[in-house]
Amino acid sequence: MSFSIPSSIVVSLDGALLAAMLGLLVGSFCNVVILRIPQMLMQEDTPSDPCPSLSLMQPRSHCPSCLHPLRPQHLIPVFSFFWLKGRCAFCAQAISPRYWKTELMVCAWWVFCAFKFQVLSLLGQSDLAPALFLSQLASALLWAMLGSALICLAQIDWEHQLLPDAITQPFLWLGLLSAHVGLLGLSPKASLLGAVIGYMSFWLVANIYLLLSSREGLGQGDMKLLALLGAWMGPMSLIPLVLLASTSGAVVGLWRLKVSKDLDIHEPIAFGPFLILGAFTLLIIGPHQVLELLALNN
Repeated sequence: MSFSIPSSIVVSLDGALLAAMLGLLVGSFCNVVILRIPQMLMQEDTPSDPCPSLSLMQPRSHCPSCLHPLRPQHLIPVFSFFWLKGRCAFCAQAISPRYWKTELMVCAWWVFCAFKFQVLSLLGQSDLAPALFLSQLASALLWAMLGSALICLAQIDWEHQLLPDAITQPFLWLGLLSAHVGLLGLSPKASLLGAVIGYMSFWLVANIYLLLSSREGLGQGDMKLLALLGAWMGPMSLIPLVLLASTSGAVVGLWRLKVSKDLDIHEPIAFGPFLILGAFTLLIIGPHQVLELLALNN
């Protein structure tokens, strides 16, 4: 008796491989965004800088240590890092492991979105309705893009305490527009309400804290990030999102105080990564499960 793999499984595996490859390529571009956008913003603040203009496309990819342009074989996501044994091919300086970790994170998220929105299972159906498939594919691509942007924002904020408008603002409007055309599973009213409540709640907290302590507790970037997340996830997700972010942020803050005796208790810590961690948790396991996890939902 011969054994054959069902064609639907073959198609699903091919689709998962395609999603993974796209994720790796997007992850490679995310590394460029994480590295260059803060540099571009600093360049804007110092217009007299004699260095040539920097963008996401120019100059071409190069080693940050010796500035030697990289060859195509040095730019293969994940593979190149291990092939080069984590060192530049020209100056032998160590390459940050952040590059391959970012590529793998983005890759995993793209594959997750392909499964979550049933794109892979729909591919294996012979009587597939084109409209349904295109709708699910569009939703999967939107959430995959959002996750990629959030991974960029988390790393930029952690390293520079900066949440660039160049990322938050386009994705805020993309969320509002996507809800308007029915691709988020969220009504346009709920999306707009989530954005407004997200921004205003942090604006209110920040101003009350400033009034009481004469110090800034939250920056404009955090307000815009929560507005972005509210636009995509709706107002009902904001409470578990902020609770989860506050809990994880407090745990990390206490851990830092414990391991670093000289750390100033008033030294600011980026809150964006914890908001983004909360957002990913909600997207993966759901808001009700998060509330149960925090013992707030009976």
